[in-house]
Amino acid sequence: MSEPSQQQQIEEIEAQLKGISEKDKRDALFAEEANKRFENNINAFKKYFPDIATKFLSHQPSEKFNLFLNENGTANFVDYDTGVPLYGEDPLAQSKSQIEQMFKNPIMGKVDHSRVEFLKNETNFVHIDLMKSIGRVYNNASQNLGENKAVDERVPSAIIFGVGLGYYLNNFFDKFIADYISIFEPNEDYFFASLFTFDWQSFLQKVDDSGSFLYFAIGVSESEMYEALHDRANQIGAFSVASALFFQHYPSEAVNRLIAEFKGNFHQFFMGWGFFDDALLSIAHTVENSHKPVNLLKPENKISPDFNQFPIFIVANGPSLDKDIEVIKKYQKDVIVVACNSATTSLLNHGIVPDFHVALERTKATEDFLVAFVPEQTRQEINLLVLNVMYPGVLDLFGWCGVALKGNEAGTSLFHITEYLKNNRITTTIGFSNPLVGNTALSFFGSMEFKNIYLFGADNGYKDPNHHHSKGSYYYSGEGKTIHAPLKMGGELVVPGNFGGEVITDHFMHTGKVQMERFLESKLGTGLNCYNCSDGTAIKGSMPLLSEDIFIESTNVSKHEVISFIKAEPFKSLEQNINLEEFLDFDEFEQLCNVMAEILDSEINNRADALQQLLKSLRYLFSFKNHPRFTHLYLLLEGESLYVTSVLISLLYNFGDDKEIIPYYQEAKELWKDFILEAPNQYRTRWNVLSDYSFDYSKPSV
Repeated sequence: MSEPSQQQQIEEIEAQLKGISEKDKRDALFAEEANKRFENNINAFKKYFPDIATKFLSHQPSEKFNLFLNENGTANFVDYDTGVPLYGEDPLAQSKSQIEQMFKNPIMGKVDHSRVEFLKNETNFVHIDLMKSIGRVYNNASQNLGENKAVDERVPSAIIFGVGLGYYLNNFFDKFIADYISIFEPNEDYFFASLFTFDWQSFLQKVDDSGSFLYFAIGVSESEMYEALHDRANQIGAFSVASALFFQHYPSEAVNRLIAEFKGNFHQFFMGWGFFDDALLSIAHTVENSHKPVNLLKPENKISPDFNQFPIFIVANGPSLDKDIEVIKKYQKDVIVVACNSATTSLLNHGIVPDFHVALERTKATEDFLVAFVPEQTRQEINLLVLNVMYPGVLDLFGWCGVALKGNEAGTSLFHITEYLKNNRITTTIGFSNPLVGNTALSFFGSMEFKNIYLFGADNGYKDPNHHHSKGSYYYSGEGKTIHAPLKMGGELVVPGNFGGEVITDHFMHTGKVQMERFLESKLGTGLNCYNCSDGTAIKGSMPLLSEDIFIESTNVSKHEVISFIKAEPFKSLEQNINLEEFLDFDEFEQLCNVMAEILDSEINNRADALQQLLKSLRYLFSFKNHPRFTHLYLLLEGESLYVTSVLISLLYNFGDDKEIIPYYQEAKELWKDFILEAPNQYRTRWNVLSDYSFDYSKPSV
């Protein structure tokens, strides 16, 4: 091959120089436009999200940050994980194509409510009757209409994982709008880059004009992302994540973990809400208990430093308790032994009398259990810890009883209103105290700020499907045969074990595990050491510790001294001028219900109308959530509204087209409206009616 001529070389150099010159011009023009765009975006975020504006105005990206221009002048970005660009040569066309594919095969976070119709109503709760009726309509729609696989013009929720450079966002919301939009970007640098490439100013204005609610979580971990959604669901209602459209913009290990965390915990958004009958019992039991000589926990009265290092053994009734019974027996004189309900039967069968018994379930069945399995003489030796919503008869069974206020309860809110108006103070609640009694026990002693807590039998699951509790407990006969079936709620999950391996759990027990984790996270920096000796699920924030490795240091104080201090200091006698009946507010509750029903009466023609009507009624109810005087009225309907709304939204979006589904939705909505209109009568007649749900423990349940 002949060498290029001098002229050819000159021409090639000139072409290269021209290319460089043109690139320099493109770069300079982009830099000018990008800086202007950044300025406009920051100003827009100052208006809508000032914290984001402040943070990214002074953001310093990492050395990996590489925002560059493609040949066609569009910006691109080098992915931190792979070291290759996020986009090809035409990011705009690529993003548009991605959205088109998403609309062809949308991923919707749908919840199946087909089993609701077949709920058993052993307790004769009006809640169960309502859910069964709505569940029947849901199943009729499922049988008569096809599955809805389309993305409607308006959907309840959109959850977006990964911003990238933002190119897709306009295409994403061109064809629909979501009432609640959540945008997660785990990498702060990526979002920072989008401030130079995407017109956030116009996008934020568009969302604002649509009446939607927009939420950002930038630079968050998987757990933080989930917590952000969970907190929001708690604040404004789980309907904000119901029937969600999911979208992942770019492949990423961090984003994959975000999605996995969300999917793995999605069930928790739709559990543990309580319901109307439960709320009525909360008020009835709290009112009745307020007339007793109650010892009320004042969490602000901390345990003295002279006693707070004393070890606390919290004993739950998981199957792994059997391996640790002898260790508990060995140390029982040197620690405070706290038994979680049925664990008391295991301890007594091994000659261990716990110092405290903790109970959670608010029905009369709790009293039935204690009378059946814990002798009266023994109960007089044990101290009882319960929440204010406990069945009142239980408080009279033990030698001493301490009560704490449970948060987010109608009865507690009523107590707070009365307490403030009478005595100008409010007693602090204890948090993360449900759904398992182990949660209650941990919350009690953690809130008193004991520093060394050991967990036994807090398995929150099991490894052997045939061994669900301690074999020394009432669940089993002396021969090891199961005589009482365990409670199972939700589907099975497999999660990491505390000492390695895997543990089987269900949605109910898994929520208990997560609640423990949240409580421990809330105590970071307080000096709390939580040692998990249970061979069950791993619990973040606790330290795995084999029972044989426990070392209890001798102290200068006795167990008797610590228990006496607990009963004298953190707990105080309840003032006798607390008369909750004065503030029940029957008429105000009726007015609230009438307005909700009136909103649900407006005409609807399609899904968008139906969704807006439903959300409007819920937002009206939720406007009472932080009302200084009527929060208890909101709490009467909160749980019920969340259960019903979850089914109604699923019914609305899971089946048929925009028109076909409306008659089914109307039928189900009427059932809900009738319930709301009847609720004031129920409140007037049942505010002082205690639980009558009993259980005959003398008969096997299997």
